[in-house]
Amino acid sequence: MLTQRQRYILDLIVGDYIRSATPIASESLARNHELGVSSATIRNEVAFLEDEGYINRPHASAGSVPEDKAYRLYVESVLVDESDGIPSAAMHAASRQLADVEHDVDAWGDAAASLLAQLVGNLGVATFPKMKQARIKHLELVPVQDFLAVLIVVLEQARLRKQLVRLDDPVESGELETISQRLRREVIGLTRNQIESKMMRLSPMEESLIDATVLILREEDVALHHDRSINGLRNLLGQPEFVDHEKVQSIIGSVEDGSLVEAVLDEAPEGGVIEVVIGEEHSGDVLRPLSVVIAQYGIPGQAVGAVGAVGPTRMEYTRAIPGVRFVSSMMSSLVERVYG
Repeated sequence: MLTQRQRYILDLIVGDYIRSATPIASESLARNHELGVSSATIRNEVAFLEDEGYINRPHASAGSVPEDKAYRLYVESVLVDESDGIPSAAMHAASRQLADVEHDVDAWGDAAASLLAQLVGNLGVATFPKMKQARIKHLELVPVQDFLAVLIVVLEQARLRKQLVRLDDPVESGELETISQRLRREVIGLTRNQIESKMMRLSPMEESLIDATVLILREEDVALHHDRSINGLRNLLGQPEFVDHEKVQSIIGSVEDGSLVEAVLDEAPEGGVIEVVIGEEHSGDVLRPLSVVIAQYGIPGQAVGAVGAVGPTRMEYTRAIPGVRFVSSMMSSLVERVYG
């Protein structure tokens, strides 16, 4: 258990290191902060923090660099601070940007990721909101050739899915429209489970179309995350931690193959809480040099997505945590207005 003074000195080291990205010397603590104690006392407290694993020094004469353990303690104090930490001008600008895409749901993810990257100065990640169970809003059959048609299924979360279907016999466009109307009467507003359990009198062709529709719904239901958007990779790679060419290539590779975003989304918590995962706390290797601040948004049990910020462990948590909290709140409001 740290004393109040030790905790205060540790918070100063973390805060100064986040801002400067250079090891923090005991002399600079004494010079830049009114601690009310001698330099020798500060050095003794810093030595204790090193012994306890909160900081390390690259060599004996170097200043202090925070370890993950120190960031964790620092983050706990930031999490309980309910002040926004975001300038009101930035909040108003962000609100306007999200309002501009309110009726263009396909743009939600890109807008959220872009806003978050701007607010936190690192990488922003966002997903499209996913319904707990997909429901059919509209269904249409469009002829392509004599034996081919396109099955178009519009889901309630404004997602459109298409599938090419082969017909056993040539069907005229008027007959396809009649079949579409009959199927719509049977399945509009239903989930996959409701369709599978419903008794319907169908022709063999209609049964095959219902099977194709159920397959589309099943794929939607089992998908862990919908469309992902990322923004601000330049912000992340511009941090001093990533001047090494191999580190840069590793991050770029994991972004390109999707493994970084997938690992970030795996950290998303249930409900409206914010999760902060730091360095070695990650279960997989791809995120070990990084920290993630992530939250879920939407209507629990109905339609939810996730927004997150990714940066070095030296992330500016006093910006990242309020930024994620603000964007998730704004996205929840969007979902409630459209789906609620």
